[in-house]
Amino acid sequence: MTKQELTQKVKEMALNQLDMVGITPSSRLECAPEGRRPSDILPTARSVIVGLIHILDSVCDDLPYSRYEYTNQFFILNGILNETARKICHFLEEEGYRALPIPAAYPRINKLPAGVLSHRHAAVAAGLGEFALNNLLTTEKYGSRVRLVSIVTEADLEADEPYKATLCEERRQTCGLACVRNCPTGSLTADSYIDKLKCLHYQEQIMPWSAAELRCGLCLASCPIGKREFKEPAQPEKRSEKVKELKELWTGAKW
Repeated sequence: MTKQELTQKVKEMALNQLDMVGITPSSRLECAPEGRRPSDILPTARSVIVGLIHILDSVCDDLPYSRYEYTNQFFILNGILNETARKICHFLEEEGYRALPIPAAYPRINKLPAGVLSHRHAAVAAGLGEFALNNLLTTEKYGSRVRLVSIVTEADLEADEPYKATLCEERRQTCGLACVRNCPTGSLTADSYIDKLKCLHYQEQIMPWSAAELRCGLCLASCPIGKREFKEPAQPEKRSEKVKELKELWTGAKW
C-alpha cells in the first residue's frame, strides 16, 4: 500500500465515525516538554493522527443547567473516539506499523493537569483548528465544542498543513471576551492564560458531587465561533422559578 493509499484509508476509517481528522508529522511536536513528545511515547514515531467529534449544540447551549447532559456527552463521545482510534491502530498494525492510541479522556499523569501528549497542540499542528482565548482547540465549523483523540504511529503518512487562521482574535471585539467573563472561577485571562489547577479544583472539589463527575463547560459554551442557529429561538423563560432553583442546586450553576 502506497503512502497516499495508507493515508486515505486511515482518514476514511476515522471519518466513518468522527467529524474531522488531520495528520501531522511527529517532528512538529518535538518541541513539547520532555516525556510528552511523540518520540517519547513511540521512539519510531513518524506521524500523529488526530480526530475530533462534535459535542451536541443543544447540550452546550443550555449550560450550566444542562451539565448532566453535557457530562454524559463526554462518556458517549470518548467511547466513540477511543474505539475509532483502536480500530485505526489495529489496521495500521495489520499493515506492519506500530500505532499507539492516546485516550480521549484521562490522559493526565498522576494529578498533573497535563497528559502524555497534548491533543490540542497535535490538532493545531494537524490543521484542525486553533488555540482560542479559552485555551481550547477551536474549529471554524464547530467552535470549541469538540472532543479529541490522537494516535502516534511509525507509519509515514501524508501530512496536513498546520492551522494558521485567527478565528478567535477576529471575533474578540464582538464577543466581549465571553469565555473570560463567564468563567465562574476566574481561571481565564484576557492574555490567553488559564489557571488549570483552579479550573480542576472547581470541577472536582467545588461543584456538587455526582457519580457522573460533572464538568463545567462554560468557557466552551460561551464561544460564539461555530455556534449553530436553530429554526426556533430558545425560550429559557418557560422555566419556572422553582425549576431554575432546582437546576442551579443540582448543577452548581451559581457556585
